[in-house]
Amino acid sequence: MNTRLPVPTPLLLSPAGSLPAVGSALSAGADAVYVGVRSLSRGGRTGLPAGEVGAAVAACRRAGARLHAAVNAVPPAGGISPFLAAIRRLRDEGVDEVILNDPGVIALVRGEFPDLPICASVGLSAVNPEDAQAYRELGANAIVLPSAVLPKEVPAIREASGLRIEVFAWCRAEFLLHGKCGLTAYAVEGAGGGRVSPKRGGSCHLVCRRFPGPKVPRSLEEELSPWVAAGVDVFKIEGRELSPAAVAVLVGRFRRKLDAVLAVSGTG
Repeated sequence: MNTRLPVPTPLLLSPAGSLPAVGSALSAGADAVYVGVRSLSRGGRTGLPAGEVGAAVAACRRAGARLHAAVNAVPPAGGISPFLAAIRRLRDEGVDEVILNDPGVIALVRGEFPDLPICASVGLSAVNPEDAQAYRELGANAIVLPSAVLPKEVPAIREASGLRIEVFAWCRAEFLLHGKCGLTAYAVEGAGGGRVSPKRGGSCHLVCRRFPGPKVPRSLEEELSPWVAAGVDVFKIEGRELSPAAVAVLVGRFRRKLDAVLAVSGTG
């Protein structure tokens, strides 16, 4: 098993939907990269084939960076054994952390892999200290907070739970609380005419873009200072569907902004 890297603080976490995007993120200064894995992650073609995960780990190691895997699809009934086998392969290939999107799955993976770091996905919609404590008790090491949470709320969540705190530095506009949207299940048909569940192997089809609502991405680019002061451990950029060039632009921009804030605060 490969040795996992420690977590720098604060960490800049970049998306990547392909091996070229992994390279772009690392060249632009990401401390860590998160990828999807086909059949294990929402996002369809933005997930790496299983055979490319090892190459992504190797690229991150050469750059002194971490690789996280978004395993945010819930295994179907009767699919637990293959699911756990897939998690074992990710662990053995050197993935530093898995991002999980279901309380039962968190408990299951923690029981099977006591030493594998787990991040509770934004899809779980934790918004207060009690929520975060519950996911810590299930086995999470980190949690992604929805964009509705304010900087002043972060210290209490972090202190009560002891979890590493992640927030989105850049994400598409949301008119519902992160993790609470079920529009895909009602608006998109799957194979055989059944409804599509994003958490059960499906994919978010961005149904929200068909409705009036905010379109401009939410960005903390000019607001990083209060989040750093609040004790945020990870600034995450959304967008595994972004091209390698777009990833490079976003990561480079936030790298410069975050470094400037850390230099002023004395934490860099």
